[in-house]
Amino acid sequence: MSDTAVTSFINACQGPLGGADILQGKTDSDRKEVNEWIERFEKDITPLAKALNDHLETRTYIVGHTITNADLWTFVKLHEQVGTMTRDGQMKRANLTRWFDLIQEQAGVLGHLSPIAIDLELPEFKPASKEKVATPAPGADDKKTKKANKKDAKAEEKKAKKEAAAAAGEVAPAAVTAAAPAAAAASDEAAKPAFNTQKKEKKVKAPKAPAAPVGPATPQPWQIDLRVGKILKVEKHPDADSLYVETVDIGEAEPRTVVSGLVKHIPIEEMEGRWLVCVCNLKPATMRGVKSFAMVLAATDDSGKLELVNPPKGSNPGDKCYFGDWKDEKPEEVMNPKKKIWETIQPGLHTTAECRAAWKSDEGVVHVLKSAHGDCTVPSVVGAKIK
Repeated sequence: MSDTAVTSFINACQGPLGGADILQGKTDSDRKEVNEWIERFEKDITPLAKALNDHLETRTYIVGHTITNADLWTFVKLHEQVGTMTRDGQMKRANLTRWFDLIQEQAGVLGHLSPIAIDLELPEFKPASKEKVATPAPGADDKKTKKANKKDAKAEEKKAKKEAAAAAGEVAPAAVTAAAPAAAAASDEAAKPAFNTQKKEKKVKAPKAPAAPVGPATPQPWQIDLRVGKILKVEKHPDADSLYVETVDIGEAEPRTVVSGLVKHIPIEEMEGRWLVCVCNLKPATMRGVKSFAMVLAATDDSGKLELVNPPKGSNPGDKCYFGDWKDEKPEEVMNPKKKIWETIQPGLHTTAECRAAWKSDEGVVHVLKSAHGDCTVPSVVGAKIK
């Protein structure tokens, strides 16, 4: 893809996406990161897809919490590669695929770029039919032909005998024999009443199945299943220097395996026995060969400092965490990637001046993240983005 094509695409997106200033990054830190990302892969984009899939493990966008030139530049560079991916390839790099689908939807006008079909839905399981299909035995057609010929021969022989008997005057007894059952049938029919005196029983209609519940028109924060977790075991990923593989108790019969990109931010000895807040209803994603079944919430400020979101003291594994007054709402069992629930809510997640985790609505209303034991907090980062 030529630089001219990339520049043309970015320029075309500036108007619909808020202008050049927004796309370059909202803060000095964001602008610097946008330029660093583009420069990193400008000369060699070969490792771009793999690096981006890892980078987006805990992010919605490449830089910050809104779309930037880093997203648009990378989108154009990877467009052809994503277009040639099989469905299995899309599932293996689920983070990249989810991000690509989000960018092509937000960009709207793709110009010379054709939209790529994205499908992260798991295929529907259909049990094999138990009905056996009869397989004709070898030579079955020959057997059928012989049987038909034999039947025709017997019919001809029977017809000839009947004609001979008619000529000899033997038909009368046969006619009498045939008439007897007919007369008896007529007598029985006459004995029947002219109409049926029994009333037909009314069929009892089965009750209709209750209609499936309809979700909210727009994604809501209570649809995210947030629970308290405790790390039982942690080790470095065997094939990725930046990833931890954690065994986390979230109050279920078995602990979950969680892969997190926290190696560069938190020493492994500080991860052991740690209490966490986990997103538990994202679709499982494979990270460098290890499947992750949840995501850890962490806050990062503009300087790049990262801190985990802590549940309140006295918490137990599996305690429900919720925003504001949505305590009694039931989260989605598994968030459908096509509904983009997480992608819609995540940009509003932040830490307050009191170091509390919260979500801010489009109307500016702040809803603090809490559990039955109190508020969820971070040690020190203020105004940080939670991912």
